[in-house]
Amino acid sequence: MSGGDPGSDRNDLTPSGGGGTDQCGKTYQAPINSPKPAILGPLSVGAVLDVKVLTVGTSSSLVVKDSAGSLAGALTFHGYLTVINCILQRGLAYKATIVSIAGGAYTVEVAPL
Repeated sequence: MSGGDPGSDRNDLTPSGGGGTDQCGKTYQAPINSPKPAILGPLSVGAVLDVKVLTVGTSSSLVVKDSAGSLAGALTFHGYLTVINCILQRGLAYKATIVSIAGGAYTVEVAPL
């Protein structure tokens, strides 16, 4: 038989919308890496953060910031480079909504505005 097992494809993006080929329209769920307790501590499930690209030298990172522009943490997930491209190349804006908090671990839903 040719082809791979469809169950073997890694897809931890959890798109919440239906099909379509526009990669910039996808929604993702991801943990916030290196969460900043001083920024995230006062927030609860449902709080919305801004998703931004932070460029240092030739390296770009995807980060989340609060409404005051304070860095809350970083995002890395399967597909995050696509989101960086959508922001930098297409000028799209994204938001991250906190969907769960477990101790100091925050999970967000990243979606285009």
